[in-house]
Amino acid sequence: MYFLINNKVSFNVAERTVSDERTQHVLSNPSCRLLLILLENNNRLMTREDLLQKVWGDFGLTPSSNSLNNNVSILRKILAEFDIHDALKTVPKQGFELALDDLQFNEKSRDYMVMQAISQPDKETNVNKTKLIRWSGLLFTIIAAVIALYLNFFDQHNDMSLYKQIGQCKIYYHNNVNVKRVENFFSHGQGQKLLEKCSRPSYIYYDDSKVNEKTDLLEIFVAQCMVNSEGDPGECKNFVTTKVG
Repeated sequence: MYFLINNKVSFNVAERTVSDERTQHVLSNPSCRLLLILLENNNRLMTREDLLQKVWGDFGLTPSSNSLNNNVSILRKILAEFDIHDALKTVPKQGFELALDDLQFNEKSRDYMVMQAISQPDKETNVNKTKLIRWSGLLFTIIAAVIALYLNFFDQHNDMSLYKQIGQCKIYYHNNVNVKRVENFFSHGQGQKLLEKCSRPSYIYYDDSKVNEKTDLLEIFVAQCMVNSEGDPGECKNFVTTKVG
């Protein structure tokens, strides 16, 4: 989903970015969810209770008024940098209201933020969201461990293929992954920013999988490991994101 504010400021939900021709801000997940809900309810009062539940509670997180106030403050500062002042109003003892006169949006696909933040759960399934999030965290921990093993012994296994070398980075991807998705990931957004840090030798590993067979949403896992003077992988940083495949 893509929003256009005052015909000049864009909000890309999938990339979590607010930008114009000169400036770009990458939002945290809570700030992104908060801005999305406020935009979806433009010119409508959103109570503090609703925002706390939709931004934190629905994701198995503990809501707090301080977190809400801090993220509202962050959004106000970001909007002010784009000359959007006094649009996010506080309604005393009730909540907040975003009042924009010029707001457009283009919905080409239901990306993961929209689906998780505002869609109703599938009535045919009975899934506890908190448990699902906990199991997802455990799954990613396991994946991280597996990837670390692959990266340390990639020359002894046939599970990965070399995509290309960019700068000092060698990019590998799992053989089950469509190489076009690898190319798409590293051509913009977070993937492109990752490649901007390729002045030092490192190995980058890419893997993805479908979140659910009923959707086109992909969970993307990327690990970047620095290479020491002997050519062995060292400290690794892991990145997890979700987007429409």
